[in-house]
Amino acid sequence: MWSLFRRYWDDLVSYDGGLSLAMIDGLLGIPLIVAAFFYPVEVGIAVGVTLLVSGAAYEGWVVWRRHHPGHL
Repeated sequence: MWSLFRRYWDDLVSYDGGLSLAMIDGLLGIPLIVAAFFYPVEVGIAVGVTLLVSGAAYEGWVVWRRHHPGHL
């Protein structure tokens, strides 16, 4: 059973590491950059809202962890 899992792990897991993640991020970033040429205000608003929501969610998580240190 373990040899079956090990074989699947070796076949399905890539050892490229962070470079494969950077290439995936590049695939998501290129359309955003192209859209920014044609719709700069809309893309700026979307990026700003995304950063604002991400920052608020992260800060909320930090505050939650400070007040509830025993959880998770």
